[in-house]
Amino acid sequence: MKHLKLILLSSLLLILSSCAQTGSQIGTTLTLCCPENYASYSEYGLEVQNMPLFLRSYMTTEFESALQQKGLSRNDQINDIRVILRYKQIDLVPGQQEIDPFIRIEALNVELNYIARIEIEIFETRSNDLVWAGSVSRIHQVTPGEYMHEDRARPHFYQAFQSLLASYPALTTSD
Repeated sequence: MKHLKLILLSSLLLILSSCAQTGSQIGTTLTLCCPENYASYSEYGLEVQNMPLFLRSYMTTEFESALQQKGLSRNDQINDIRVILRYKQIDLVPGQQEIDPFIRIEALNVELNYIARIEIEIFETRSNDLVWAGSVSRIHQVTPGEYMHEDRARPHFYQAFQSLLASYPALTTSD
């Protein structure tokens, strides 16, 4: 019975985490879109939360490249919107919650199964209202001795961020 529950939970999480898929099996989920006048936003500040150190640099670079295509520029001091990128890990196997997949113990001989999700929230700076939200996620099955392939993952994350931000209106400039 416990095994059946685990299979059902894993299947449900797989479905929920993959609303849309890019070629690299990175799912995108849009949770809040477009309640504000985006034409008035030109600058954003960025805050990264709970992101593993090795992910931080390339994840923010790929996200910012996709966001800047919308006509926004980064200004962490004075901005119209504040963007939060937050890492969240959802373990799919009970008992693996205490195992950090980014610090592999040599003696550990177990496959780790989890969903890695980057949640994105955009707040209007003036009002602190949440004006846009979504996430990208991927199911991971990490075998002992396996390592992350950042170079191969970068273009796939960029594509996922572009896909997710497709609903975010591009800033139009008037000449």
